[in-house]
Amino acid sequence: MPTPYRAVFLDVGDTLVHADPSWPAIIARVAASGGIDVTTEALVAAERSIAPEIARRFAAGERHTSSLPKSEAFWTWVYDGLLSECGVDSGARPAIAHECHVAFNDFASWRAFTDTAPLLDALDLLRAEGLHVGVLSNWESWLEPLLVHMGIASHFDALTVSGEVALEKPDAGIFDHALAAAGLDRSTAHLAVHVGDSWFADVAGARGVGIAPVWLDRERRGAPDRLASTTTIRTLADLPALIDAGLVKA
Repeated sequence: MPTPYRAVFLDVGDTLVHADPSWPAIIARVAASGGIDVTTEALVAAERSIAPEIARRFAAGERHTSSLPKSEAFWTWVYDGLLSECGVDSGARPAIAHECHVAFNDFASWRAFTDTAPLLDALDLLRAEGLHVGVLSNWESWLEPLLVHMGIASHFDALTVSGEVALEKPDAGIFDHALAAAGLDRSTAHLAVHVGDSWFADVAGARGVGIAPVWLDRERRGAPDRLASTTTIRTLADLPALIDAGLVKA
């Protein structure tokens, strides 16, 4: 039996690709090049400290990937905050924060997860049966060249990227763009599935427009109530069977 779904949308950052070897390792390397010793452990702890303020800003409606200037302003603020939490002097932080932003805009800083290629190959078989497979990602406008560079762009029928459409998950408008690219709309959104790692952007955003969400919880951090109410996977290897059988919770 063919899958009951007509479209599958995939997030990219921390779903299909990750910072290589990790985001704290990249920041620590950049800091070291500026003569500052910061450990990856300290950076992880710093991220936990500033996470509530990041969440507050998102909840208040701040979006940062819809343009390159917004992205640079947001991410240099994040890097500065992380460095501050690690005790780096204020005089040294701006230059390091800027270089961190440059580093994360370098294609060499990104790698596909090991389960990405097998997933895309499996979805290609469903594409041959008529399934639309698209990217739906909060990312700057350079995402498509990155996917081309990584050799995976050809696996997608359409790319809906916040930096291109000037809308950002969880806002409904970006999901409408993805639906339209798949020949769907709100009335047929239940025929689409969106897969991503962010509860706020991916799960809540998709559910808000009627798209069935799949939460990728690689590190098993999901709260019990969220796990109980949402189709959750630990690896992308679990996704094709769910799609094929139509087993994603609304």
